[in-house]
Amino acid sequence: MKEEIGVEERLFRKSDKPSKDLSCNWHYKKAPSHHDIVSTDATGKWCIFVSTTDVDEEWSKISHAIENDQLMCAKVSTALRSMGHDGHVICVYTRDWADRRDIMRAREVLRSLGFVKELGYKRDTDTRNRIYGSGEWYLRA
Repeated sequence: MKEEIGVEERLFRKSDKPSKDLSCNWHYKKAPSHHDIVSTDATGKWCIFVSTTDVDEEWSKISHAIENDQLMCAKVSTALRSMGHDGHVICVYTRDWADRRDIMRAREVLRSLGFVKELGYKRDTDTRNRIYGSGEWYLRA
């Protein structure tokens, strides 16, 4: 007997895969050693733009690095958040944008995972102040 899926279940489908999840805007992951992660004027993130085809595989790489305490935390846009856009964004966070050494350490981890193209690093304070476009990036590497 075939079980019918309700309209609400189809519309707000939950999935572990960001490319399929329509139940929320973001999936989050934090390292086991980081318990007090809060977005502040000091935090910032590397922004990785990926296609819908690649997002699940790329998120899996970053998720494993977080589980192994190589990266502090990250979030990835889901299918719901990415509706009407060409792809997804993965944000990999660092605690303090003024700590250039930690920013570059995180960038090297991302390179080791295969993210070798130039990425932009953005301060959370700039995101809150809606700074986009020209001058959006604090750092590119």
